[in-house]
Amino acid sequence: MEISTAIVLCILIAVLFFIGGYVVGKRTGGGPSDGTTEAALREQLATAQTRADLLERQRTEDRQQFQSQHQIVQMLGPLSQQLDHLGTQVAQLERDRGQQYGQLSQQLRTAHLTDSALLENTQKLVASLRSSSARGHWGEVQLRRIVEAAGMLQHTDFEEQVSLLVNTAERDGEQFRPDMLVHLPGGKSLIVDAKAPMSAILQAAEIPADGSEEDQRRRAELEAAHARALRAHVKDLGTKKYWNALDNTPDLVLLFLPAESHLSAALEADAELLDHAFSQGVALVSPVSLLATLKSVAYAWQQENLVDNARTVFASARELYERLGLLGRRLDSLGKSINTTVTRFNSMMATLEGRVLPSARRLEELDASLDAIAVAEPVQQTARDVTAPELQANIDATVGSTKAE
Repeated sequence: MEISTAIVLCILIAVLFFIGGYVVGKRTGGGPSDGTTEAALREQLATAQTRADLLERQRTEDRQQFQSQHQIVQMLGPLSQQLDHLGTQVAQLERDRGQQYGQLSQQLRTAHLTDSALLENTQKLVASLRSSSARGHWGEVQLRRIVEAAGMLQHTDFEEQVSLLVNTAERDGEQFRPDMLVHLPGGKSLIVDAKAPMSAILQAAEIPADGSEEDQRRRAELEAAHARALRAHVKDLGTKKYWNALDNTPDLVLLFLPAESHLSAALEADAELLDHAFSQGVALVSPVSLLATLKSVAYAWQQENLVDNARTVFASARELYERLGLLGRRLDSLGKSINTTVTRFNSMMATLEGRVLPSARRLEELDASLDAIAVAEPVQQTARDVTAPELQANIDATVGSTKAE
């Protein structure tokens, strides 16, 4: 910018010198007709001078602007570095975003495949559960899982498919096989049946909850049919009276429904179903309530085991106490025997010293070659008496019984 301005100024100065020389030449050699030309040249000279001044001002302004821009560039240097660093970070973030997007896409594809497989398995399960035998097997499997989750062991805490012979007015001499017997402390049992009807509720589950009004009406009808079927099964269970075939068994049968929704849907359709079941000696239980019941049974068994252990410890302690009493009596008898022996020993010593030794000493006087007879010292100590109150009480009891005899 400054170089081009300088060139223009040089050209203008040269033009001015040329015009000035031309004017001087005209003044020295020209005639009166040249007055107009001189005025025109002066006007051109003034115009050129004005342009020159304008260019000079523009050059000065350009120089100042350049200096300002240079200062701005210096001031913006750190900002430029920061922008470069920010650009690097943005590029890295973009690369990371691309990688994460790829991973997310892979996860979404995996989730889609999983959902597809789950949907397929669910459809297969629903199709298989349309069979009554498959539904019964599913209920039994669910029942076993819950019992095992409660910490119970087969053939120890519960038994499956036990044959019961029921003798009642309605079912005289009939044989039944409840799905499970849960053993209770004290030789009692809890009967569990897992043959709850599920056909209608499974059909209702296939209808979407947010479906059309017709779908909702159909769903309500199926749930009502499920409640009616459940009520009929409750009545049938009540007439079987499984508890009559077992001793010390509560007059109650647990009817297990393998899903929480099966029980809640039935109670929504028939609010009096639960009370009706209890009146028939049947308790409707879902997986959660059955697990809570079995946990309570397991806790009762733990308490029973603690009581048995306490009884064993008490019996062992009682036996130890009785043996300590026997030991005290024998120690007392031994002490008395020792004291009797000491008394007899001292009596013998007195006889020896008073009657035998005087004769022996006379023999020593007759024969000096005889050695002196060694004589034992009398025993001054006696056996310690039994003083412990526990042992003394047993000794007194023994002495009293001996005197009574």
